[in-house]
Amino acid sequence: MAEPLFRIRNLKIRIQNGGETGYPVNDISYDLCENETLGIVGESGSGKSMHVLAMLGLLPRGLAVESGEIVFAGRDLLKMNAQELRNVRGKEIGIVFQDPMTSLNPVLTVGRQISEVLVRHKRLDWRSARARARELLELVGIPDAERRMRAFPFQFSGGMRQRVMIATALACEPRLLIADEATTALDVTIQAQVIDLIRSLKERFGMSVLWITHDIGVVAGFAETVQVMYAGQIMERGPVRSVFYNPASAYTWSLLKSLPRPDQVAGEPLYQIPGQPPNPFRLAKGDPFAERNPFATPRCFEERPALRPVGDVQGHEVAAWYDLKTRIRETGGAE
Repeated sequence: MAEPLFRIRNLKIRIQNGGETGYPVNDISYDLCENETLGIVGESGSGKSMHVLAMLGLLPRGLAVESGEIVFAGRDLLKMNAQELRNVRGKEIGIVFQDPMTSLNPVLTVGRQISEVLVRHKRLDWRSARARARELLELVGIPDAERRMRAFPFQFSGGMRQRVMIATALACEPRLLIADEATTALDVTIQAQVIDLIRSLKERFGMSVLWITHDIGVVAGFAETVQVMYAGQIMERGPVRSVFYNPASAYTWSLLKSLPRPDQVAGEPLYQIPGQPPNPFRLAKGDPFAERNPFATPRCFEERPALRPVGDVQGHEVAAWYDLKTRIRETGGAE
């Protein structure tokens, strides 16, 4: 079996607040293969973005990696110095953040910003870099690219700014593209255009994609594999169709049940997951979702479950002590 493009093993991220220690990412492990699209979903604070920032050496002040490894293309990113990480970011790993207006430099033209990436990583001269930047703007569907090269970010719409971010992330034809809530701030029409664009560019460049989002519908239509995170842990992981049609974690089941349904009666309230996500400084010793789980068993409150296989579907794993279908039958479901 081929080596994965990157692998994370037993990653723990620590946050200090006075004398208290919390773990927003608490011992996660997973692989991402070449040309795979992995969608990561979960509520805010589940550790989706945090572990990616650790991968890129961009953790905010006050947070640090306590243990674990993140191996990309055979190299442990956590053992690299700042200069080595800068050589990887932008060249081998491209990233598209949620809000391009805060990610793009407001006082530099978009042409200059894309060109800088090419000069820095590809060692192109400025003339060649500008020519390539124009090609990239055309590639991501920005009309009149020559003129728009001289425009500033505020002169673009939200969707067009996101296209500029994608062009910048793809400038060096990275092996991995990370999209962190890249379409959350866009309306649904522009969102669909951006997703189609990234899908086509993925095939063109042969990259892997790590897609972080709250939107389960986006993952269902775009990713091959989905990973459900909660309280800094992986609750369920597997092929999209298997996880969404046959959820084995009560947390995944709750997220899916919270979605609006086409047959929903007018005025019928949406299902809400009871309670609140746990405080990373007050994590329980058992299953982190136990307090909010209508199907929890006594063991869920006492022991933390490890990921285990689900049925005979290859790659489908769940961290749970119970069999969800059995518990639903026993309790009559949850209203």
